[in-house]
Amino acid sequence: MHSVAVNTWFGISIAALVSGVTVWLAYRKRCRSCKRHPNADGWQHLGSLKIINFYPVKGGAPLRLEQVECAEFGLHLNGLWERCLVAYDDSGAVVFAGSYPRTLSIRSVIVREKVLRLEAPNMPSIIMDLNELLREPYQVLEKGNKRLVECRVEHHEWLSRAVLQRESGLKFYVKLKASKGKVGDFFPVMVMHERSVYDLNKRLSGQNKPVDCQQFRGNLVVDSNTDVQPYNEDNWMWLKIGNDAECSTIMSYNSDCLRCILINVNVEDYTRNPDFEPLRTLKKYRLRQSTKEPSMGVYFNVYKCGLLKIGDPIYVQYI
Repeated sequence: MHSVAVNTWFGISIAALVSGVTVWLAYRKRCRSCKRHPNADGWQHLGSLKIINFYPVKGGAPLRLEQVECAEFGLHLNGLWERCLVAYDDSGAVVFAGSYPRTLSIRSVIVREKVLRLEAPNMPSIIMDLNELLREPYQVLEKGNKRLVECRVEHHEWLSRAVLQRESGLKFYVKLKASKGKVGDFFPVMVMHERSVYDLNKRLSGQNKPVDCQQFRGNLVVDSNTDVQPYNEDNWMWLKIGNDAECSTIMSYNSDCLRCILINVNVEDYTRNPDFEPLRTLKKYRLRQSTKEPSMGVYFNVYKCGLLKIGDPIYVQYI
């Protein structure tokens, strides 16, 4: 019995080691393939830009856009930057929609330059004026690698009511943009390949509703050509969006997007899938860079800033 137990333990250990080494080698291969600059003549037509999502509130609902500026640290619109508003709970942890699903119900309306109106079901709206909140002098708080400016008491109360349905418990902060050359915790642009989501839906059991690209909360959704296979994004190194030499945007691979329980939350009714889908299915075949978190979607750095528009052609250079 002792020998059997030892052999079993040894077998499990070896399997875990092989799995870990496989993931590590795949990651190292991607890193070694990284080039500092794209090949001027190496672009291949990939498809077109189908959806642009802009998230002023981390964990909140997206603004669907027809066009947007793509700057060094991601999408910019009317003086606002991606996830410029972030919430923390009383324990000091970032409010994560996987743990606080009703965060997904917070919708943003741009009123004017650096001014948002936030809306949530069964709640009066509230104005978030970043011009006022960031009026000098303001106090900067540092939490980890984030630089934050606390919002006002009325903003905290509104957020707590919208998400927790009580008067306190959460606080809103403005997350300042990273300093030049310091990325911090910013992942500039997350790109989804629609064909990969179609393939995932084929794998989900019939008892589960198909998932939409919106469930993965990407910034950009690629509608690829018919000859492009699902998960072709595993080999994207560079993307160029647009034909115009001056306005086109060029991005370079940063990392795979590793998925967690958030994708099990329905973005329409904010309920969790009782079967832990689609995360459970993804774990069966997409553990590329982690032994626990599957890959779905790709983060890109902005190499050349530009203007993104729905319908823009997209070109790719592969590893």
